[in-house]
Amino acid sequence: MVAGCYLWGAVVAGYISLLVAVEEQEQKVPSLKHSLTTPLIKVEDDDALLTCVVKNQGNFTLMWKKAAKEKAGNKILTANMERITSDERLKIMHEDGGQVYVLVVRNVTIRDAGMYICELNSDPPLRSFHELKVLSATLQPPVPTESSVVTGATASTKDSVEVWGYSTERPVDHDFSPCCAARNISTVCQGFCKLKNILDGNTGVNPSDCEEEFPDIVSCMADGRNHMPCCVEAGIPEVCTDLCRGEYTVQTDNIKSMFSCSAYTAPTLACIAAGIETLPKQPQGFSAEALNDTSIRLHWLPPAKTDHLTQSYRVNVTYLQFLSPVFSVKVDTSKAKEIYPPNSALHGIPRGKTEFIINGLEKFSLYEVSMWAENKDGGKSLSTYDIKIVTHMEGDSGDPEPLESPTLPNIRSCCISNNVTHAKCVDKFCDPRNVASTQLTDLMICAPWDTEMFQCLADGKDHTPCCAAKRLPPLCQELCSGNVTDINFKYFRCLSYMNELSSCMLEGYGVLPSRPVNFRFSNLQTTFGILHWDKPDTLGDTVVDYVVKYQRITPDTGKTMSVEHAKSPFILENLDSASTYEVFVEPVNNIGTGEASTRIVFRTASRKIEDLLDSVNPYNQSSCCLKSGMKPECLPLCSYDANISEVKSLARLCADEFSKVVRCAAGGRDHLPCCARRGVPNNCQPLCQAVHQASTGADFLQCLPNIGQIITCYEEGTTKLPPPIKDFKAVSVQDGIVVLTWQVDDLNGTFNTAHFEVYYKLVEENSTGSTVFESDQQINTTVPIVKIPDLETGKKYRFFVVSRNLKGTSLPSSIVTVNVSSEAWNGTSISGASSPPHLLEVDSHSATWLQFAWNPPAITHPEDVLKYRLYYQQVSANLSKFDMVETDVTTVQLTGLTPNTQYALYSTALIVTKDTKIESTPSETLIAWTDPAFPAFVEAPTIHPINMVTEGSSMTVLCIAMGTPLPTVTLYINGHPLRSEITRHMVTMVHNVTSDMGHVSCYADNGYGTPMIASRKITISRAPTLSAPASTTVMNDDVLFLQCKVDAFPAPTMAIFRDSELKQSMMSDDRISITARGDEEDMATFYLSMEIAKVNQSDGQTYYCHANNTLGANSAPMLVNVTDQPLPVMNVTQCCLQQNVSADCLDICAFSIDFDMMIRKPQCIPQFSLMMSCASDGSDHRHCCSTGGVPSNCLDWCRGEAVEESEVCALSHSKTIVGCFHQGKENLPGKPTNIKVRPIDKNSAMVFWDLPEKNPHSVELYRVFWRPVGAKGANKSDTVQRKLVLHELHSGTTYEVVVKAGNSNGTSQLTQPLKFITADEFIIATSPVRSNVGGAVGIVLAVFIVLGLVVVVIYVMKKKNLIVLSVKKPDSPSVAFENPFYAVRDPASTAQAVSAEDYNVHISSSGSWQSEMSGTPSDRSSASSSPHSPDKNESTEMNPSMYEQISLGVNGQGFKRFK
Repeated sequence: MVAGCYLWGAVVAGYISLLVAVEEQEQKVPSLKHSLTTPLIKVEDDDALLTCVVKNQGNFTLMWKKAAKEKAGNKILTANMERITSDERLKIMHEDGGQVYVLVVRNVTIRDAGMYICELNSDPPLRSFHELKVLSATLQPPVPTESSVVTGATASTKDSVEVWGYSTERPVDHDFSPCCAARNISTVCQGFCKLKNILDGNTGVNPSDCEEEFPDIVSCMADGRNHMPCCVEAGIPEVCTDLCRGEYTVQTDNIKSMFSCSAYTAPTLACIAAGIETLPKQPQGFSAEALNDTSIRLHWLPPAKTDHLTQSYRVNVTYLQFLSPVFSVKVDTSKAKEIYPPNSALHGIPRGKTEFIINGLEKFSLYEVSMWAENKDGGKSLSTYDIKIVTHMEGDSGDPEPLESPTLPNIRSCCISNNVTHAKCVDKFCDPRNVASTQLTDLMICAPWDTEMFQCLADGKDHTPCCAAKRLPPLCQELCSGNVTDINFKYFRCLSYMNELSSCMLEGYGVLPSRPVNFRFSNLQTTFGILHWDKPDTLGDTVVDYVVKYQRITPDTGKTMSVEHAKSPFILENLDSASTYEVFVEPVNNIGTGEASTRIVFRTASRKIEDLLDSVNPYNQSSCCLKSGMKPECLPLCSYDANISEVKSLARLCADEFSKVVRCAAGGRDHLPCCARRGVPNNCQPLCQAVHQASTGADFLQCLPNIGQIITCYEEGTTKLPPPIKDFKAVSVQDGIVVLTWQVDDLNGTFNTAHFEVYYKLVEENSTGSTVFESDQQINTTVPIVKIPDLETGKKYRFFVVSRNLKGTSLPSSIVTVNVSSEAWNGTSISGASSPPHLLEVDSHSATWLQFAWNPPAITHPEDVLKYRLYYQQVSANLSKFDMVETDVTTVQLTGLTPNTQYALYSTALIVTKDTKIESTPSETLIAWTDPAFPAFVEAPTIHPINMVTEGSSMTVLCIAMGTPLPTVTLYINGHPLRSEITRHMVTMVHNVTSDMGHVSCYADNGYGTPMIASRKITISRAPTLSAPASTTVMNDDVLFLQCKVDAFPAPTMAIFRDSELKQSMMSDDRISITARGDEEDMATFYLSMEIAKVNQSDGQTYYCHANNTLGANSAPMLVNVTDQPLPVMNVTQCCLQQNVSADCLDICAFSIDFDMMIRKPQCIPQFSLMMSCASDGSDHRHCCSTGGVPSNCLDWCRGEAVEESEVCALSHSKTIVGCFHQGKENLPGKPTNIKVRPIDKNSAMVFWDLPEKNPHSVELYRVFWRPVGAKGANKSDTVQRKLVLHELHSGTTYEVVVKAGNSNGTSQLTQPLKFITADEFIIATSPVRSNVGGAVGIVLAVFIVLGLVVVVIYVMKKKNLIVLSVKKPDSPSVAFENPFYAVRDPASTAQAVSAEDYNVHISSSGSWQSEMSGTPSDRSSASSSPHSPDKNESTEMNPSMYEQISLGVNGQGFKRFK
């Protein structure tokens, strides 16, 4: 035992050493193993992205190739980033230094389908294979291989041509455009009327746009010739031979119409092309006429231009049934066929004949005739349409040859003699046969001869009674009388009755036959009846034809249908059962149509109950699905008439139910012979035996292109094949003897089960589930019980049973496994179990989980409710007991596993009933490894287009991550998560890009090591937008300063113009200075400034700041007013209103601060502090005030704060203070705006802000103060940039920060304090940041936090594991492990810690920034950001000087005292 442990330890140590060596080697050797090789399926016109991942590429070249046959060689498409092919739809997405090469194929076509190869030219070369499948529309050819392009010859010039991998003896070409044109095929679809266009894919239109016209196109393509023998010889299955017969099967939404024949398109077209040259066309104009009670006459015309291919004709005459000569009695069709069954006879006719009489037929019987042409080699045309014809009743015969029709009156001569001179009027109105086609223009042109024309047309007779009978309006009946005096617009309404008028005229001439007589019907069946009539009494001998017209009346009204060339007796067919019809017949002679017969209303018979029962499938598929435990929402799939749209919509929801769909659709029958006959591919044929194997391709969805053939076999088989047995079990086991019983599911003999076949086999020790259908011996029985003797005692045997009838067999429904010995049997029945699951495999794997899949049992009853068990254990644990999980589906994921560990597994199936679970034997045993664990690594995001992302457009972001387990990759835009996915490569299309989407980050975390984030800063290209002062007032002889701010990228061209037409630009000279500069931090921000010295009146005008770049242009007007008198510093009335100054005091605010008005209104003195706050305008004027003698107790007014002795300060010093307000209006900056905090990690954050609204151009420096809330001292730091990184913050502590702006003249007031909190994995700030990502919901990271709840919030988040991101200070500005936000370069700054006592001294006491930055004995440097050494004499306390007291002002609370 000890020796075994030492040996095992040595093996483990050696294995670990080997893993380390392999890992070190893999770090140096190139690899493509991480490439995505799952087949990609796209629809035409989609974009396809094929991903190849190369590790350790070194100096090797990575190429994309398109696979072809060996003789042609693979076609090189790209090399590294360069496109080699001329196809501009192909491009490469790749980031310099990255590992991923994505081949993009835009607008894919069916020709793009095939195998693509990613190849690295290492030694030996490395390759990964990527299959692209493109779904094509109907009639679109399959993908041609590269070898189909023949150098130096085309398909039309070679004797032997290879088309799509199919070799033909002659060129595949056939132009049937004339036929298409004759059938009115639309011009846009006539590209399909040439085989060469179809083969080359040059039809010029999407096939789906022409599908309605395909039946006519295909009919023209076959050209009346029978190409079936060639197609059958070429191995084309029956379901795909419709084109060979000149037919087209429209693929509807019904699942049975879903079949794929694309693989047979080439041989089909080749057969058609060959047959066009050798096969005869079908005879034309085929007709049949009954001559008497035993003979019929056939007539046809030879095919035009191809009669030389015809050797003879064949006529097929089929007797259908006899008819009853008694009209009131109908013949029972089924009994008639039993007495005298239908039979057929063939008649040969030599070439050159166009007529043939068949004699010796049965009297008054129904026949069906058709014919075709044959050549000398036995090749045939297509058969003509079938004609049903009825022989006459005994003694009757056909009509004799018609006599000449009576002569029409010479109306034309009458018109000419009456001076009707217009030729068109003579043609239209002087021939009663042409009157029916009269148009409005004819009536208007011929109005001058109306009296003469209609008088001649009437021929001296009054036809008004006929017209009245035909319900012509009274006004129009005047035309029938022949007495017309004037045709005006009122008669225009009669144009719609011209046909009736013409008929009445002809009837009045006495040249039309009267109505047929003795019109009746007989032998009325469910779908047809026989009509009889006799010739008209008047002019009956002149009748050349009859027209039968009929219309359905109930259950709903149908269209009136006409059948020409009818002869009595006439079979009226294609009727609906249990429907009422109205029918009549009209005689026709050479003059026109005579009077209609009487009308007969009849009702067709209803179908018999037994007929209705025959049409219902005796097998209930839906019941099977319910019993097998299928989800209710998936039941629409349990129908042989399911819709493809339903299959696609339910595919994801019902992915685990398709094995039940297949089992119940098959119904326990063996449909394999039918499937083979219908051309089901080999990989899909297991479905025909209810074996659903996703791993081998026998999957419902994978076989969807051929599912129509399979479902048709299912439906046919469940009506013909015997059902499977039930409740199979061994009821007695003795030494060497087993007695088996089962239940029969065909008790009423519906399926005519002949016998049962019992198969059995000795089970070896190492037998697996893959051999379940094998058997050594067989015994047959006609009863559901059998005794099997002569077995080996003590051995295991496996038994199963199938039913058989004359049509085929059922499938086995269960397996009984028995140890054949009395000792092993416990006296109870041994029930049959399903076969074990098979093909157990690892579906996917990672470091901590394994995903397994298996195929359902091959043998089980379709109604069985199945569950599965997966048993597993660590191999190294060496345990006798396996862990087990149970599931309803054929896949399971084992989680919580140990990385880099070997596991042993097997699965079983359970038949679940109300009381029991019958478990199958185990499947094969599988050994699987979990992956080693590697921390997540992510590359900087790749963004396309690389050069320019334009505002409002779209950009594609590619995040590439590595690591095991598979990492969760998250895309962040401006710090806000947009999308997350567990993957290695995530491609995201971001639409409607906005200008603030400047920071893109990819974050990856797999639970091992430190999460990683990689970021990229981009500048969004946009047209210029301008911000400029609308109006500026300057005094004469003063200095004018104008500045406009431009937001644009790429960098714009900027200028200032004098006129709105932008023709007179401003130029720099001795008095005018124009300068432009870009923002140091924002690449899209630019400033254009103009300074004019010694301003005069001529400078007062409107200037135009203009900027333009490649994306657009914009202008902003700037009005300048030049005045000799100084204007009020400001009108602060609006501010006073906002400060709630009373109405009677507002006039003080109207002209700066009007002191004279204030003296006259002493009641306003208490509100003077509010007015002074408005007048300060956001600036700190204390330096000016202290220089002007304002005492320290009034200095707070100089920065807009209240003072305690407001009356004294107002009366004594307000003029001085307001004077400082006037002085600082133009040279002091306002407060910074829009202050925000952005987190970096738990110990640092970045504060940033925007320019002041007041005098933004005057800012020279910013000062930032921050401290924990409630602390007496504060840190300060100076910076020239509009951002500052705060270091050495404490996690979980609430901080507050303020900022002020300043220059050499003074400072602004402090901003309002902004509070924020840092924590272990996040930061919460009071200023929210909104995302403009289209379609994404902004995640508000900055929220207002109630101070007293901060600690509780952080504690709860940690307890609930809501804080998941670890933190680490970024090493570079582009890549950071941490929080998915921004890594920001720490700007050069001066930071200090300021005590509560001297805070104000260094903020605002000095007249310049230089004096503020000088150290004092009380300064404390911030260890994180101060650039100079601190003064360590912190214990020395010095009384403030008078200057400091003036600067300090009045002590207050919070940041007030720091202002």
